[in-house]
Amino acid sequence: MWVPTQDEAIDMFARHFESRYRSGSATRARETAAAMKAKGDYHGHKIWNDVADRIDRLRQHERIARRRQFETT
Repeated sequence: MWVPTQDEAIDMFARHFESRYRSGSATRARETAAAMKAKGDYHGHKIWNDVADRIDRLRQHERIARRRQFETT
């Protein structure tokens, strides 16, 4: 049975969350992180911040790929 590592789980959830919420996904993830921190769940806060950071990287990669479509060489 395959059990994902924490890094794999963050990546999978970031991709799912990004596809579901698109441009608002990183903001929602950071809001969830803040809610976790307010409840005293610091591990959850760190995980959700990691998810938001991964979403930012995914969206940056997507923007770069879109820009490259219009480049001429």
